[in-house]
Amino acid sequence: MTRTGLLAATAALTTLLLTGCGGAPSEAEMKAALERQTEAQVESAGKLFGNTGAGVMKDMLPEINSLKKIGCQADGDKAYRCDVELEVTQFGITNKAPVNLRFVKASDGWSVANP
Repeated sequence: MTRTGLLAATAALTTLLLTGCGGAPSEAEMKAALERQTEAQVESAGKLFGNTGAGVMKDMLPEINSLKKIGCQADGDKAYRCDVELEVTQFGITNKAPVNLRFVKASDGWSVANP
């Protein structure tokens, strides 16, 4: 391979790697963000109302069974509005529906932002 060819291949690989580092969150990152949000709500209830409050809050919040990414569009700096198909179980009933969520990239990963 010539020096020019090697430089071109290196530039193409670098561009590909950098593109993979940015952009919209993956399905796994979205699900993790939703689970962290749920855990934070349970923890807040525990701080306010003790273990009983945390238990009640945990029982009230939906359990995320699956999340399928449909598509995302940029929505500001380090933010994306994403359509997802979300399957949750709440009060023993399982539902699957499309929802639109806004995700924001912070230093510690993606989080779900209020619309």
